[in-house]
Amino acid sequence: MICMRLKNLTSSSKKIGVLAIGAHPDDIELGCGATLSLLSDNDIYIISVIMTSGSCGGSGIQRSEESQEALRILGCHKVINLNFDDTKLYLQIKEMICSLEKILTTEIPSDVEIVRVYTMHNADRHQDHVAVYQASMVACRNIPQILGYETPSTWGSFFPQVFESLESYYFEKKILSLSKHKTQSLRKYMQPEHLWIQAKFRGQQVNCSLCEGFVVHRMIL
Repeated sequence: MICMRLKNLTSSSKKIGVLAIGAHPDDIELGCGATLSLLSDNDIYIISVIMTSGSCGGSGIQRSEESQEALRILGCHKVINLNFDDTKLYLQIKEMICSLEKILTTEIPSDVEIVRVYTMHNADRHQDHVAVYQASMVACRNIPQILGYETPSTWGSFFPQVFESLESYYFEKKILSLSKHKTQSLRKYMQPEHLWIQAKFRGQQVNCSLCEGFVVHRMIL
């Protein structure tokens, strides 16, 4: 499992940490929610950053509250909701880089070392997702591992190279967390049956039961 690879990335006495970055509320949960739940159960510190309130898809305040609740279910220790302009992140890449760099400098506990980033895929068809990928690659340039996760707007362009094999328990946690996004409940890709099919398909690709897949943006082992 790529979860276990984290233990080889630091020789310091610091606690291992990961950073998950999304453009909108629910991106992180959809792309790597089950994996984050597994990492949390393995005593990995998790900080999540959502760049927008997702106001173009519903009430921004409500969606931010939904993401806070959903990510806490997955075991995230800190959730930071930023307020960049939804659908216009391509105009704010420099500002996003500065925000992420500041978070890495000021929001990470002194006894935690961030060794992996989960972020958006660079071949995504949503302009906000591509902008977040670009900002992540610059701001997180000193972090040894950067993985891109799958979202509905990557279908047709997403070819994972690494997979996290997961027990059904962690997918149940993912589905529970996504159920907190009431404003998005009618979207087809949020339905539990669809999420299970996707997890089984990724698992079949590597002869496992259930998986989340990732593309490698950077991988130092």
